[in-house]
Amino acid sequence: MGIYEHPILQDVINAQWFSKKKKSDGIVFGSAFNPIPDPVIALVFTAVQYAIKQWASGFLVSGSQFSEVDYHDMYKHHLDGLEQWRHFSTRTAQALARHQQRLYSFGRSRAGFHDVPERTKTRFDNAKLERAAAAIRDASDKE
Repeated sequence: MGIYEHPILQDVINAQWFSKKKKSDGIVFGSAFNPIPDPVIALVFTAVQYAIKQWASGFLVSGSQFSEVDYHDMYKHHLDGLEQWRHFSTRTAQALARHQQRLYSFGRSRAGFHDVPERTKTRFDNAKLERAAAAIRDASDKE
């Protein structure tokens, strides 16, 4: 999986969604994070690329914002990359599924929960997330 296995992914997931023990979003909303969904992975790597761009000169260059307008294409690129990997072969699909489950298990452990529940069936699927994102875009366009 290359880039999608970089340790920064787990570090960011732990810090963002599993750092508040039992009040962590990854625990409270476990059904949405078990396993870690593609949109979360895509968001993390898009945010990392934003941070790298801000520090590209060796110094923090502030002024730009992390916005959908500027980073939607990069986010979509990561979503497409994950989907491409999933559909490349049965083995790559299984490897990605195991990786996403491990990301959740390690995050859950980071929050102090060492028993990992089975994958839930109520998590949001990508089609629902895409519809929600489109509705948000449509609402913001009307403002």
